[in-house]
Amino acid sequence: MYMTKDYVNLDNARHDDQRNVMSTIVEDGVCPFDEEFLANYHKQPILRQGTFWTLTLNQWPYEYTRVHLLAIARQHVETIDELEAGAAEELFDHVKWAIQEYQIDFGGLAMRFGDVRHNGASVNHLHAHIIVPDKDKPADAKVKFKIS
Repeated sequence: MYMTKDYVNLDNARHDDQRNVMSTIVEDGVCPFDEEFLANYHKQPILRQGTFWTLTLNQWPYEYTRVHLLAIARQHVETIDELEAGAAEELFDHVKWAIQEYQIDFGGLAMRFGDVRHNGASVNHLHAHIIVPDKDKPADAKVKFKIS
């Protein structure tokens, strides 16, 4: 279903409403994480913004999470090697802020990069996930971050 001109991969959508929004994005032919289009599709509040990253709540958080944030690159980049100097440090500053703000005592930071036909991402624009599992989830339940 993914085509080179598309900025999203519908095959990686996890929810029907997410797939509907992504179908609109395909029709519009824009990157939903580019700053000029973000508010058209992403309805969660912007928590923080730096020179390189925008920090926001994930619109479709993973099952069994207490906190699921996205750090979205402010410039349209698709791979880590396209980031400017200082971007990694700022990303970690956002993570440290989130740890304090959400009283996070455990969690994960995950990022996919490159071709969304192969990496498991739904949007072909570099972004990182700050994922905090819910302590009260069922004992056998796991938060799953898809890659590939």
